[in-house]
Amino acid sequence: MANLIRTDHHQHIPKKRKRGESRVFRLKTFGESGHPAELNELSFRDNLAKLLEFGHFESSGLMGSWSFQLEIQRHPNPLYVLLFVVEEPIEAYLNLRCNHCQYVGWGNQMICNKKYHFVIPSKETMSAFLKLEGGGYTFPEKESLSHLVELQGHVLHGLFHSNGFGHLLSVNGIETGSDLTGHQVMDLWDRLCTGLKARKIGLNDASNKKGMELRLLHGVAKGEPWFGRWGYRFGSGTYGVTQKIYEKALESVRNIPLCLLNHHLTSLNRETPILLSKYQSFSTEPLITLSDLFRFMLHLHSRLPRDNYMNNSRNQIISIDSTNCRWSQKRIQMAIKVVIESLKRVEYRWISRQEVRDAARNYIGDTGLLDFVLKSLGNQVVGNYLVRRSLNPVKKVLEYCLEDISNLLPSSNNELITLQNQNSMGKMATNGHNKITRGQVMKDMFYFYKHILMDYKGVLGPTGGILNQIGMASRAILDAKYFIKEYHYIRDTSAKTLHLDRGDKLGIFCTIAWKCHHHIKIPPQECIVVKKDATLSEVYGEAERVFRETYWELRDVVVESLADGQREITRVDEMAMNWNKGLVLEGNVGMMMNIEVMKCYEDGDKKNDKRIECECGAKEEDGERMVCCDICEVWQHTRCVGVQHNEEVPRIFLCQSCDQHLIPLSFLP
Repeated sequence: MANLIRTDHHQHIPKKRKRGESRVFRLKTFGESGHPAELNELSFRDNLAKLLEFGHFESSGLMGSWSFQLEIQRHPNPLYVLLFVVEEPIEAYLNLRCNHCQYVGWGNQMICNKKYHFVIPSKETMSAFLKLEGGGYTFPEKESLSHLVELQGHVLHGLFHSNGFGHLLSVNGIETGSDLTGHQVMDLWDRLCTGLKARKIGLNDASNKKGMELRLLHGVAKGEPWFGRWGYRFGSGTYGVTQKIYEKALESVRNIPLCLLNHHLTSLNRETPILLSKYQSFSTEPLITLSDLFRFMLHLHSRLPRDNYMNNSRNQIISIDSTNCRWSQKRIQMAIKVVIESLKRVEYRWISRQEVRDAARNYIGDTGLLDFVLKSLGNQVVGNYLVRRSLNPVKKVLEYCLEDISNLLPSSNNELITLQNQNSMGKMATNGHNKITRGQVMKDMFYFYKHILMDYKGVLGPTGGILNQIGMASRAILDAKYFIKEYHYIRDTSAKTLHLDRGDKLGIFCTIAWKCHHHIKIPPQECIVVKKDATLSEVYGEAERVFRETYWELRDVVVESLADGQREITRVDEMAMNWNKGLVLEGNVGMMMNIEVMKCYEDGDKKNDKRIECECGAKEEDGERMVCCDICEVWQHTRCVGVQHNEEVPRIFLCQSCDQHLIPLSFLP
């Protein structure tokens, strides 16, 4: 990523930390059980405590911080990234109520005592907070930790509340200049959530690539957002979009027949039908719907070698000659055939460059020609094959391997690449018409995205009808921004009696119900661990401790009894057997705490006391910009009342209803 620490034999930053030695963990496995901690507890808080034991403690005071050095690669040059965990206590909260929870649909969540920020800074934020001095670093003053978590643009920024609910706030990959892909960052985050036993994670999907919103692109191609690969599903929408509207919009766009679309687009421009025909010819399976087209293009783009990412004009035939080398095209083509056949004979295994060269010398005596071809063939498409080249990190030698990609790029047997010179890396086979580069696929994908999914305004007639329908559905898909993943670790627990760590202890899932001004409040269940022979008072005491540490509203809670319907339970093992329903305890937080809680909620309600009645159907705040009518004080989305995104909100605004009622008044004397 952008905040990578590169080292060499003369400088190894992790071994020169001024605050002492620090362990290094592999990025690929970090977060799995045993890497670094055995995350085998049944609660988020206990697993988090285990993980932090392995972190390098950075600062104390109001906001504590731990760091982990994660190894991305060891060869050829060691590469590391720093992961920080920042503990934010309630005393440091700028706002007690969490806006992220409100927008994703968790507005009724109780206020937690702590937040935990998991941050991999970008290059810019790393340079601001880590002061490199002679190969080591000193962490900034504790007062600046709050600024670290407030900054935008981190490689990874995830937030956990102390009850295990959380939010993914930032993921940035290669598009921002990082060496880590978005997939690597998401895999790390998902392992952490799974290992720590998070409850639910929400996110606001703003992912994009090359000007394309990925929730629309992947939604049309695969029926789910880019984050759907890791189990994120629709949580809530903006501008009144519900799950039913979202699913209907996806279905309508994905199932548009290409033949119908091709017929309408022919009257608008000639380029789109030609491009559709080109990708039809690339695919070994018929492309029937719009979903088939985008899914195939995404798959094709992912399979083409990255070295062949080029920016060629559409439909250009790349002519690569050999005028700068001393061998003719005929001799070069012959040498290519020999090398390919040599690689075929080893059945797609990796073999060294010397082995390939020795095998080819039985047929080609000119070693200079062989060296030229081997150097130029690395990561090139040749007919139905991709010639891969890589440096073996152990043996320190170049190795070659052949990969069959005939299912992606069907071609005739006699299609071979031509080589221009020793710097021809990234050039592709062009004797046939069905060769294409990775960059060209991306450009064509953007063209379809823009002219089919987005460019629908102002198109009249029957063609405008179908494009307008696609555009309206695309708008609904884009307005579905909040996605949630639920981790079902409690439901998936198979044993009814839960033995944790030692055979003399039991885990019991319970919650505390308490009255707050004629309302019953019940937080999510927590797992408490007690001895098998514990008394009821000991169970009550452990429940009090756990819930006091977790929730601000329950910091003085006192458990008084079991809830109605469970009072026949007298033994601890009966409580454990009742885990599938959960144990409900009755508690009291005291009069003073009730007043504080109500004041907090009333202050929050006053701050958010908006009467929202937008024409899109929205009744609650969804994070989008709104404007208030100066007469009736009803809030509506600026987009819904015709105020463009790049326009300022009017200083005086009247909604349509109030404006119509004011018209007759203008005729009064």
